[in-house]
Amino acid sequence: MTTPTTEAAAPPIDQPPTRVSIGLERSLTQVAQVIFRLEIPHDALPDGAPISRTGYWLLVRVSEQGSTRLSDLAERIELDTSTISRQIRDLVAAGLIARTPDPADGRAAFLSVTEQGAAVVEAVSESRRRVLAQAIAGWTDEERNALASGLLRLGSGLQCVRDGHALEPSATDAHEGQR
Repeated sequence: MTTPTTEAAAPPIDQPPTRVSIGLERSLTQVAQVIFRLEIPHDALPDGAPISRTGYWLLVRVSEQGSTRLSDLAERIELDTSTISRQIRDLVAAGLIARTPDPADGRAAFLSVTEQGAAVVEAVSESRRRVLAQAIAGWTDEERNALASGLLRLGSGLQCVRDGHALEPSATDAHEGQR
């Protein structure tokens, strides 16, 4: 029995089309849903500072940026500023994100993760790594490394396609034909 397939985004003319199984697409969607829905461990949070999954996701995005304006953050994650402003306001009130006035524009402010916010990101990340470790406990080091490498490569490829950039062959591609 063959698995039904769907075509991925159209490849450049000089490359043959790649077929992607429905199973691959669905399994990646399932993994994304499960990861996003993992609970935020309450012991990772400051006393009385609740944080939603969305708030945590925004906290991580700000920590990745270092320092960013709300409008730049909204643009990067492709949401309207009004959509994320309440979540950011809650993170500021909880002491997880700091607002610093932009000296060049008095109407704007820079957002950055506080020490407490960084500690929350690390605690939640560690908790999630423990969950992942349990999920792949029976895997070999080779299987875990192959998964990590493949997911990083997939993420880079998805970002390139999304941004309209040409995909560059990687060293891994050069070795594929040798296996």
